[in-house]
Amino acid sequence: MLADKSLRLAVMASGLLAILAVLWFVKSGLYPFIIAFFFAYLLNPAVSRLENRGISRRLSILVVYGVVFGTLTVVGIWGIPLLIRELEGFGQDLPLIIRQGEEWIQYIQSQYQNSSLPNSLRLEIDNALLVVQEDIQRIIATVVNSLIGLVSHAIGLMVTPILAYYLLIDWHKWEERILSLLPARWQQECILTGRDIDTVLSGIIRGQIMIALIVGLLVTIGLHLLKVPYALLIGIVAGMVDIIPYFGAIIGATPAITLALLTSPWLAAKVSILFIVIHQLEGSVIGPKILGENAGLHPLSVIFFLFAGGELAGVAGMLLSVPLAAIGKVLLRHMLRIMMSS
Repeated sequence: MLADKSLRLAVMASGLLAILAVLWFVKSGLYPFIIAFFFAYLLNPAVSRLENRGISRRLSILVVYGVVFGTLTVVGIWGIPLLIRELEGFGQDLPLIIRQGEEWIQYIQSQYQNSSLPNSLRLEIDNALLVVQEDIQRIIATVVNSLIGLVSHAIGLMVTPILAYYLLIDWHKWEERILSLLPARWQQECILTGRDIDTVLSGIIRGQIMIALIVGLLVTIGLHLLKVPYALLIGIVAGMVDIIPYFGAIIGATPAITLALLTSPWLAAKVSILFIVIHQLEGSVIGPKILGENAGLHPLSVIFFLFAGGELAGVAGMLLSVPLAAIGKVLLRHMLRIMMSS
């Protein structure tokens, strides 16, 4: 009996690994399906809520689509022309910004090179400033390349709402089909596992996206009031990187403080205070209110997984590390419960 169980588990694991291997080889063409799945996952609770009130699922999807795309259209009509103007201005001012940054670094170097600091310490400071300069240029290049990448994948992105629609239509059927592939005695445990995973992902993905939108809006408004150039562009970047726990706030503040520093140290200080206030508001009010304790991970373990994910797969690894770790914790807990009960 035990041998039969082990054989079935081995066959299922082998099949899963084979599917994952195939998906890995064709991963470059899967991005519309991946985006569509996450889009459908984000909208499914709203669709299900309307469906539970007696509205047909197709009509519920259309209503949710209308609200989402209507909001995006209104925001786009106002924001896209402004964003294009900021991008054009940023492209024109970029050589000047780089030159001002180099002059600022040279000024700092001239100040401490004439001091009584040891030569070895001066060399270390020179290297540190060079690293900062390279990091800033790398961040700028990453933002530009990301925008170009969005344009190049425009066709795939246009298809994703259609794919998400069909996923939402058959969402419950997909759940039933997956359950039907499992032995009857495992189905109840798998349902409980799926609910726990959904709770975790709801806290991390849906919650973090909501927090990122709020942080991006607060940063844009704050920088606009402080008259920092490219407030909307910096706010979008700050909101996007805020999805990364702990480190996102630092990454998002770097370009804003750098641009402000090129204007005046006093403006840089005010921008720094702005980001500290927003970060404290996020950590003490917004985050706990939206996320709660759904992730179930200790802050030290979150930082560890962020470092590990960044080392393995860069920014994408940092984005995926915490959700995958939280899912892994749920799966491990249920696997141990199954093993102890059998």
